[in-house]
Amino acid sequence: MSKVFSHTARKPMSPEQVQKGLESFRNPSKWPDWNSSAKNLLATKAESIDEGDHLAIFQVIKGSLIETKWFVNSIREGDKFCEIELLGEGQNRNERPIAKGLKKLSISITFLYQENGGIEVHSSCEVSRLLALFSKQINAFMKTHAEQFLTDLSMIE
Repeated sequence: MSKVFSHTARKPMSPEQVQKGLESFRNPSKWPDWNSSAKNLLATKAESIDEGDHLAIFQVIKGSLIETKWFVNSIREGDKFCEIELLGEGQNRNERPIAKGLKKLSISITFLYQENGGIEVHSSCEVSRLLALFSKQINAFMKTHAEQFLTDLSMIE
């Protein structure tokens, strides 16, 4: 059995600001400009993110190179919205796997660019019942994870 942890963060924004956030998100070459944790990003294509693409975010934490891999699972677009779902493919520290206890890590970002719209970020993961003993830390991680994306995307000008 496993336990699911999730967090959703929302921020109302103007349609123009949401559109700029979406454009920056869908352009991998701009990620280091707006994403505070992605100092480098390696993507399937340099100028666009599409369904089925792979992303690798590189950052240095306490002197160690951390690589976080994502798969672009789905992109749904409509007249005034775009929803992008990323699935975590794992994390490495100095080329060794870490964070193996988090299963089915996903992040879903919804861009609603209309009046009274904004950006919503939903992150979730599953952990074993044993790892669920650390629920306070896992909840804090999920909250930080979702709110970091939201804060970074809302700061784009």
